[in-house]
Amino acid sequence: MLKGELIRSRLDKRRGEVRARRLRADYHWLEVAEGINRLLRTHVGRTRGEVDEALRAFEGDSLDYPIIRGLAAVALGGCDFGREPVVGPAEARAALWARGPAGVGVIKSERRERAGVLREVAAGYGVGAAELEAAMFADLAEEQILQGVEQVWAPADLIGRYNLEVARGVLYWGREMRLWLGDHYKDIFKYIKLFKLMHEIREGAGGGYEVTLYGPLSPFVTSTIRYGLAFAKFMPALLLADEWRMEADVRPPGVDSLCRYRLASGTDLATHFKGSGAFDSKLEADFAAEFEAKYTQAERVWELGREDEMILVGDTVMIPDFSLTNKRDGRRVLIEIVGFWHPKYIERKLAKVAAAGREDLILLIYEGAKVAEG
Repeated sequence: MLKGELIRSRLDKRRGEVRARRLRADYHWLEVAEGINRLLRTHVGRTRGEVDEALRAFEGDSLDYPIIRGLAAVALGGCDFGREPVVGPAEARAALWARGPAGVGVIKSERRERAGVLREVAAGYGVGAAELEAAMFADLAEEQILQGVEQVWAPADLIGRYNLEVARGVLYWGREMRLWLGDHYKDIFKYIKLFKLMHEIREGAGGGYEVTLYGPLSPFVTSTIRYGLAFAKFMPALLLADEWRMEADVRPPGVDSLCRYRLASGTDLATHFKGSGAFDSKLEADFAAEFEAKYTQAERVWELGREDEMILVGDTVMIPDFSLTNKRDGRRVLIEIVGFWHPKYIERKLAKVAAAGREDLILLIYEGAKVAEG
């Protein structure tokens, strides 16, 4: 996630609307993105402080420094600075400082004595003097060592991810987000639950579902910074759906009143979130395959659908595994597969089914689950 100051410079505010400007993947910015990639590759083994200093030098006196810093922040997110030191930093400092000034001295006259102290203390830990010295301040961010670049970005992909980070960063200052969802309900609600977002759900007047998410500026929220991050982090989940609309009320710093922020399916933004597969279990895959095998398209009256309806159950939802829709008269039946034997799973499933109170819901319980007749 980008810091707020790197987001603000990319916002256009006009007539009560706010828009996040996209960075074009033109020749200039592709060169800048590749330059950042090259710099990180050549600084493997250096400290974070040295990497930051090199990035500042790369930035130079450019007036576009917020963009360059934003691209660098995205690229740094794919770097590994995480190797554990051979000795705990606090323990290493205590052991060296216990030897007096020579343990930490940097004056030229003390360097020879200090080197001897380092060797002696390091020998006690069975490590080299250089390793012990590196461990002394390894708990400081600027002293962490760049171990490698784990996420290797193509320049265009780095720019694309930067645009996504700016677009979702607008929601740091969100009061409320109103969504219309037309599909991929399970994926969307998985991320709503993951980020623990306060929400309300209702059926859409023209189909689909309407969801209201309350943001960090909402009167219902107290932990604004942490919740604001979660609120913004959620946004890429929307890009997993094929049909959706988002309208949010936001108030970026320096703006006196709420602005409208809109996004919808068809945007050129790309998500890095993982969607669910075609099926959640082999039982579901087998059921769908068996249906297709038994009922050819020519003789089929009932069409099989996959997770295409939600049942609102209090403050949560139930998304049945399948639906059957009659092509002739439009009747629908929902199917939920019960394939696990664990008592807690069964109890939760049956409680949710009872709360749903639906007469068009069929529970399909496989014999292999070995549940009691009741």
